[in-house]
Amino acid sequence: MTLVRWQPRHSLRTWEPLNNLDSVRDEMNQLFNWAFGNAAGDSLTDTNWVPPVDVIQEGERFRVRIDMPGMRKDEIQITLDGDTLTVRGEKKRESETKQDDYYRAERLYGTFQRSLTLPDHVDSEKIEANYKDGVLDIVIPKTESAKPKQIKIQS
Repeated sequence: MTLVRWQPRHSLRTWEPLNNLDSVRDEMNQLFNWAFGNAAGDSLTDTNWVPPVDVIQEGERFRVRIDMPGMRKDEIQITLDGDTLTVRGEKKRESETKQDDYYRAERLYGTFQRSLTLPDHVDSEKIEANYKDGVLDIVIPKTESAKPKQIKIQS
């Protein structure tokens, strides 16, 4: 069950019509999650798990960091097809015992796939990936032509 902070509908503040858009969005999200996602509503296991991704530009390279706690590196696949970098895998349940009574289960499991379109100026032959402490770190260097150049002024 999701906890939602209670806010009074009729407060003493001035009426601001745009403030209600957040609550409309939240209710629409709940409707779509119920209709297309997990109909149970409060169980988060075995859903479409999507690990969070950071894409960082660091001077002469890009860095992609993906949090995947509890996974082994042999459960992760990285492919490059044209300009699309795809990371996919499956986070499996450690063990399933029928005798345990869960009070609350929030850890997510299941297959995932994240695809990122790379810029034209990356060197796809030199992409490196490391996995440590539940974080996948992909380094994508830029091509020589994309690196900034200093131009000297002729007299």
